[in-house]
Amino acid sequence: MLNNKTILITGGTGSFGRKFCEIVLNKYPDIKKLIVFSRDELKQFEMAQEFKHHPKLRFFIGDVRDKDRLYRAMDGVDYVVHAAALKQVPAAEYNPIEAIKTNIG
Repeated sequence: MLNNKTILITGGTGSFGRKFCEIVLNKYPDIKKLIVFSRDELKQFEMAQEFKHHPKLRFFIGDVRDKDRLYRAMDGVDYVVHAAALKQVPAAEYNPIEAIKTNIG
């Protein structure tokens, strides 16, 4: 299903994103490309180290709230997995506008 396809995962450096990447890279060795989209360059660097600079893994700095950047990241992508979200309830309650911008907008 994913062979010869390009996949973009938003929030790709989070817990779900990391596990998703691990599974996809192991189960589908013939994917074209797996793009990790997130705003955390340190986590992207650490993830590149963890995955030993896998040749099909790419990293794209950006925020899902930046429509133009997200559209640029989606260029040539076959599948998008949207995993970017504010998931911690206390943080979302304390920062409701940010939670709405990220999770809904």
